[in-house]
Amino acid sequence: MKAINFLISLSVLFYLMGCTPKPEEINYGSDACSYCKMNITDNKFAAEIVSNKSKIFKFDSIECLLAFKFEKSISQEEINSEWVCDFSNPGKFIELHNAYYLQNDELRSPMGLNVLCTSTKEKLDQIKKNYGGTEISFSELKKLAEEDL
Repeated sequence: MKAINFLISLSVLFYLMGCTPKPEEINYGSDACSYCKMNITDNKFAAEIVSNKSKIFKFDSIECLLAFKFEKSISQEEINSEWVCDFSNPGKFIELHNAYYLQNDELRSPMGLNVLCTSTKEKLDQIKKNYGGTEISFSELKKLAEEDL
């Protein structure tokens, strides 16, 4: 009986793991931004929101993701996860709240806020050393994006 209960529990666990909402690959050049409707073309600045119901909202930049949220197109309770592309590893997603942010007008983002994201402080420091810019916190990023609306 214990073996059967264990197998049932294990099956449920694998089922739930398979159903966990996660980001999906962006088809650069053909997928449209859920906020501004422009084609998503730059794999260094793209972003996604994954809803609790596994609906994917794709964005050409972090500022479009934030504007989408500011305009209440989705409530925080509906969001399972938020993702941004790692500037230093184009096309690879990192969780929004685990990213490090650099504002740099030399490295232009699609919508002009010019904020890039990296997965580590070391990567951010290397980009900053090579191109300059200002490291910002997530709260500073939100303020910049809101002012940009």
